[in-house]
Amino acid sequence: MSSLPEVSALPADGVLLHVGVHKTGTTAIQAALADARPQLREHGILYPGKRSAQHRQALAVTQRTWGWKERGGESYDMKFFDTMAKQVRKHPGRVAVSSEFFCECDGPTAAKVVADLGGSRVHVVVTLRNLGRLLPSSWQQYLKYGLVANYDKWLRNVFSEDKGHMTPSFWRRNDHANVIQRWAEALGPHGVTVLVLEGLEHQQMYRTFAQLLDLPEDVLVSRMNLTSNRSMTAAEAEFLIRLNRRVKKEMTWDEYVRFVRRGVALGMVEGREPAPEEPRLHTPDWALDAAAERGAESVDRIRELGVRVLGDLDALGARVDSPPPPPASASTELPTDAAVQAVMTVIEMTRENPELSARELSTQLISRAKADVNTRWRLKSLRP
Repeated sequence: MSSLPEVSALPADGVLLHVGVHKTGTTAIQAALADARPQLREHGILYPGKRSAQHRQALAVTQRTWGWKERGGESYDMKFFDTMAKQVRKHPGRVAVSSEFFCECDGPTAAKVVADLGGSRVHVVVTLRNLGRLLPSSWQQYLKYGLVANYDKWLRNVFSEDKGHMTPSFWRRNDHANVIQRWAEALGPHGVTVLVLEGLEHQQMYRTFAQLLDLPEDVLVSRMNLTSNRSMTAAEAEFLIRLNRRVKKEMTWDEYVRFVRRGVALGMVEGREPAPEEPRLHTPDWALDAAAERGAESVDRIRELGVRVLGDLDALGARVDSPPPPPASASTELPTDAAVQAVMTVIEMTRENPELSARELSTQLISRAKADVNTRWRLKSLRP
């Protein structure tokens, strides 16, 4: 693992606009910034609002819906962005704004965001990882939106000629050269920093953000482990696919968020630590080859844009490896159908008892899941 040289702080009234992209540690840096708000204020730095990130403002200005548009998805009025922009313009010191949804801005919207946040005060930071490494975590994120396609089917759709009609936002977010070009055109190349996270020490992103904001590094580095966002195992992902197939058509988006996204999925991932022998997601060779090809094309285009790059830009075009495919017997190791039925029972019970919180739902799920796992291990120990 390597580190980066120190970078100069933004001007005393600079606006650090972190636009993602998705699945590059955005949640973690946002949690650190939000938790450090008192210290930021002591240093004259504004991190707008009271939430962990400025997602509502980004969704408002990009006119994106959070969730299922036709079944209760949330759309945000432009007042969310306009109010924040006014606050940013009035603040005399440094400002930090972070939402990965800003990476979906088209050219005119990026220009509007820059102008409304202060024009030449703005400096955009884009965090990037190798596309091949982003594939499994991106697919898992879409599972939490209700996707029912398995990993292989989704990959083939993403790299098909129509570039992923299943999840059209994927290439809006992950055509990295185009994302950077839009912001470079809005600000000029001097106004954009690309932070390549491949091969860097875990704390490096926090150090660089602190340096840009002229903060003591420990303010953010000490908060780098506030979140836990581990990847799902192959069996856990299959569990969520099957659950989505059962419940998606019967739920509103609000119900799905409460019961599945924040209840089942969050409880499953944060409520247990997978055993080392549990198979992880395997990305097939053909998809890793395709990702490397797209990554190499992005590297050439980003280099031509003349933006500042911190880290190893060529690492974005490298062909990465994947965990091995699960053994043929892996599908029998986890009683998925039984687990789905258990969760369905919890969901039905919760509908009858609206006061049951997502935390209580997660607790019941974890209890049942542990019982299933213990049963599996008892049976395994009895095998000759």
